[in-house]
Amino acid sequence: MRGTKLIYLGFLLLLGSCTPAVKEAVMPEAQVEVVKKGKFYFSEEEKRYILKEAKKFGIEVPDREEIKRFIRFYLRRKKSLEAALRRAKLYEPYIAPILKKYGLPEELLLLPVVESSFNPFAVSRSGAAGIWQFIPSTAKRYGLKINSLVDERFDVLKSTHAAAKYLRDLYQMFGNWELALAAYNCGEGCVQRRTDGRDFWLNQNRLPKETKNYVPSFFAVLLIARNPSKYGLSLEPWDMGMKRLLVKKRTSVREFVRSHGVSESAFRDSNLHIKGSVIPAGTYVYLPTYEREKVKGTSSEFTRIITLENGAKVYIKD
Repeated sequence: MRGTKLIYLGFLLLLGSCTPAVKEAVMPEAQVEVVKKGKFYFSEEEKRYILKEAKKFGIEVPDREEIKRFIRFYLRRKKSLEAALRRAKLYEPYIAPILKKYGLPEELLLLPVVESSFNPFAVSRSGAAGIWQFIPSTAKRYGLKINSLVDERFDVLKSTHAAAKYLRDLYQMFGNWELALAAYNCGEGCVQRRTDGRDFWLNQNRLPKETKNYVPSFFAVLLIARNPSKYGLSLEPWDMGMKRLLVKKRTSVREFVRSHGVSESAFRDSNLHIKGSVIPAGTYVYLPTYEREKVKGTSSEFTRIITLENGAKVYIKD
């Protein structure tokens, strides 16, 4: 059991948290700082680079000073952004195909960087939960179950399907991504009332401050993620992934963890959407996967190897 706990410690460090408790989601919103003159100055060459890169996305990125302000904001917090973008890499193989299925630009897979920093434990002050930060009413509208047994806002795949449907509907409603993204943040009714469905940039001051900041911060993340090394970010991938298992029939959590050789606490940390003692039929559960290597000096014995965020490796015998 001690080995299992070490395994999941590494996995949770990867996710950015090693506690099963939910965490408060932090958005830049009003915390944007005024950068002192002379710091993070964009040269003409850098401005041309940003403009050039902005044209390569499926979502048009406008040449706006607000976006450059958020690039500066994120560059003051490189470690936090690096961790969020690394988590994005972990989830990318699962999110990208879903976005493609709904005909959405692949850049939207980075939206949870702004929503939740890709922290699967994230819960906001308003009760939004999961990497896509669904409030209960919108979650239920898009088919996510929230009851005594499950909260599918924490289910990575099901919540991504719901988010993709919602984003698709918002784009069809407003016809451009700035307004669609603003509506994802504060609701379609809010955007319609305050902008009358017209140009986001001309009407941004009529929107809530968080929403006003939300749209340019997303575009800033896109530009940084396009070429992270240019901005001094290191995004070395972790030697881990996730595997998804479909539980076809109603199963007790105790029975599941016993049959898969994991502790219940470790199971809970990876499956926040399972709330009770039972896994309902048709529910997906998630377990981490690891690179397997031979330990130096042994001929036949294998070990599981976890590479932690600080580069240290934890060796665990099977």
